[in-house]
Amino acid sequence: MSVDYKTTVFLPKTDFPMKAGLPELEPRLLQRWAEIGLFDRIRAAAK
Repeated sequence: MSVDYKTTVFLPKTDFPMKAGLPELEPRLLQRWAEIGLFDRIRAAAK
């Protein structure tokens, strides 16, 4: 007896990919965060 769970699992519909791909994505994220000064903004907001 096989049960089709496809109709019982509710996964969100998103505009971004649901797969990890972290080795390819992380360098781009770090570069972007450095460009916008994210770390400095977080530190300034914590003061």
